[in-house]
Amino acid sequence: EKSRHHSTLHCTMSLSTAAVATRPGLVRASSRRVRTVTRAGPAGHDQMTGTVSRRTAFVLAGVAGLVPQINPSPACAIDLATYAVSGRDLDIDPVDTSNWQELDSGVRFVVDKASEGNVERGITDVVSYYVPNPFVEVRYTAYVANTGKAFASSDAARRPYNFQAGVKDEVQDETGGIPDMKVGEKRRFVVPAELCFKRRVFGLTAPKDADVLIEVELLNLQPY
Repeated sequence: EKSRHHSTLHCTMSLSTAAVATRPGLVRASSRRVRTVTRAGPAGHDQMTGTVSRRTAFVLAGVAGLVPQINPSPACAIDLATYAVSGRDLDIDPVDTSNWQELDSGVRFVVDKASEGNVERGITDVVSYYVPNPFVEVRYTAYVANTGKAFASSDAARRPYNFQAGVKDEVQDETGGIPDMKVGEKRRFVVPAELCFKRRVFGLTAPKDADVLIEVELLNLQPY
């Protein structure tokens, strides 16, 4: 007699057949598999029987152990507080932007380091070219433009900042900013206060009633 802890798997199959009157002798069959599991319970208890799916039967048979399981790592939330600047180490003198290029929106910018993009990977267009919104990695510092006071920076967090460009419509997503940059490019741009109203800058609240100066380098771009 087998041990009371031994489990057996019984499979029964019912086959229903329907004739198709398109051609004599032609029969089209459809089948449905029902797998019944009978498992011995503890001593003094009745056996438990239930109908399970093919997938469950596959697992119970132990065959699934041969297939490697891929468990994706949990998403790591960005701690935005680490990008906030608390001291004065990153502060700069106010910048004269009178000779910078200005757009109709009022955004002013200057390219400090031009780039042809990531030629090796064939990513040679500006961020806005890649639709829908691509993922980008940047190194940046954001300042109150008229004082040079830094309020957010990847240097403060000691790591680059990653986000999906344009999705949250933040200040850095303004035309003249990151959307017009190529991988490897460095630029500075100023966004006027009226365009910063009730918006965020790299996830952090923009200073109230102040133009925002952003100094940024586009490190990487991954099309969606």
